[in-house]
Amino acid sequence: MSEKKGNTVKLKYDFPSYLCCEVYIPNLEWWHRITPKEFRSWCGQRRLLKFKGEFGTETRESYYEDYDGPTYFYDSNKKINPSKFTQNKVAFLHEKDPRKFIPRNGRERDYLHTIKAEAL
Repeated sequence: MSEKKGNTVKLKYDFPSYLCCEVYIPNLEWWHRITPKEFRSWCGQRRLLKFKGEFGTETRESYYEDYDGPTYFYDSNKKINPSKFTQNKVAFLHEKDPRKFIPRNGRERDYLHTIKAEAL
């Protein structure tokens, strides 16, 4: 039997991950909601939706608060300085996006050749 591979460490969230996480995308000039996992790795403006008042009452108000907490590499607990990375994007370890899909069938070689050709 082999050992477990992949994500074996629990990710740190320095903010309440159940809140609405939003990031600002300048070329679209709007705030967009993203997952907490991407939010903690975003190199740019971030904000959280918070609430005042008791739940279920009319005095309950919502407001946004800018988030100035630490930034981590995507899928790791390694802190980074976001000013050293491409702004308004998620910071990936080794600049490789683990979410990118690569097909695992017989035509994988053809797929990779077309991707490389498009990049040139």
